[in-house]
Amino acid sequence: LRHAYVLVKPLSKSGDHMTAARLLCRVARSISRFPAHVVPILTSCVIECHRAGLRESAFEFATTLMRPEYREQLQEGFRRKIENIVRKPGDKTDAEEAETPSPFDSAARLPESELECPSTKNQIPYCVATGRHVVTSDMCLCPSCGFPASYAVFTQLIQTEGVCQMCMQQVQVKDIVKLEPAEAQAFCLRSVQRAEREPGRQ
Repeated sequence: LRHAYVLVKPLSKSGDHMTAARLLCRVARSISRFPAHVVPILTSCVIECHRAGLRESAFEFATTLMRPEYREQLQEGFRRKIENIVRKPGDKTDAEEAETPSPFDSAARLPESELECPSTKNQIPYCVATGRHVVTSDMCLCPSCGFPASYAVFTQLIQTEGVCQMCMQQVQVKDIVKLEPAEAQAFCLRSVQRAEREPGRQ
């Protein structure tokens, strides 16, 4: 969850407000794990969801921020925007999220931001560049930290930023290798086995 929050700033800066909003929703739905940062996290979530057209999610978290225990902590400029979202929500629907296949079962498709395979119930590793679950047809590993990523997105990120968003080490594009689907699936299976040996770690 912390890494999902870290990814939000570069994603928003690059104009990918939809992915940033989806990641913030993931964090916001576990907001009890961040008791000291409830207001800034939910505020960012509402703003990004509104930008991305996720009206239902923006309304949901804006309503939470209007509770007495949070409302007084809001910055004045944000308070007015959030009040307007609650008072005049308009069309309260979220754009449908694209679905991609699970690396554990190609017949099982799930929203890109979800991390649990619907058929096997295995936790799916996430991309260090987008926070979305990985897919076996477009996967690589960071040459520095070994965490998985979307090959297409990670190479683009390294071309522009030069560093992995997980380990913050410099990476050369020439060192990034796209995995074969069988290799990618084997990595995901090993991650499940490792999680079973070390509960609490993904």
